[in-house]
Amino acid sequence: ARRRRGFGRVPFPLEMICSACDKIYGRTIALDHAFSCEIEPYKQAYIERNFRPPYLFRDIRELGDEEATTAYGATRPVPGEVDVLIAGTSCVDYSTMNNKQKKIDEKGESGQTFWGMLAWVKRTRPSIVVQENVCSAPWEEMVGYYAKEGYAATFLRVDTKNHYIPHTRTRVYLLAIDAEAANRRAASAGTSAKGANRADVLAKWKRSEEHTSELQSRIKSR
Repeated sequence: ARRRRGFGRVPFPLEMICSACDKIYGRTIALDHAFSCEIEPYKQAYIERNFRPPYLFRDIRELGDEEATTAYGATRPVPGEVDVLIAGTSCVDYSTMNNKQKKIDEKGESGQTFWGMLAWVKRTRPSIVVQENVCSAPWEEMVGYYAKEGYAATFLRVDTKNHYIPHTRTRVYLLAIDAEAANRRAASAGTSAKGANRADVLAKWKRSEEHTSELQSRIKSR
């Protein structure tokens, strides 16, 4: 199988996952980096230097359009046939360090980047969306907005120290799956986007997180 992904700085763990799938299940998943998007010049340089994506766009708010501006100032078509989108929208308006926080619909930086990302999702309908942000972001509202677009979504708070990174950094990740895709409509018949399917996915996700934490604790105690 070959999967196209839009992402910024996550090829390394994806490559590890693909390698593990090959070793454990005998299934090969080839990565095809479709595009990246980043507005900060030094982060653009990091992405270009390490991953060299076919397209490096500068403003996530433009991705809902057919074309967008690249980091180099040119206009290029925005890729659409992508299986997995991995995105981290701006956190500035949700951060507890910000004394002038804005809600997701108040047209702040965080809201604008979320709506830009969701516009691309609405136009291209990737099978899976993985979204990251700070713990204080309006996750329930985001789940609701995904549901309006036909995506079953849920979220989970995780800590980097439980995932082989030697420091503590707590963030929330949202997982959204296209519930209106032809191969999912029959499986999800009779359930809502916030019903049994979402609960089942969340339960499995939490069990995986708890299992990882337990393994880390055992390793530390040796």
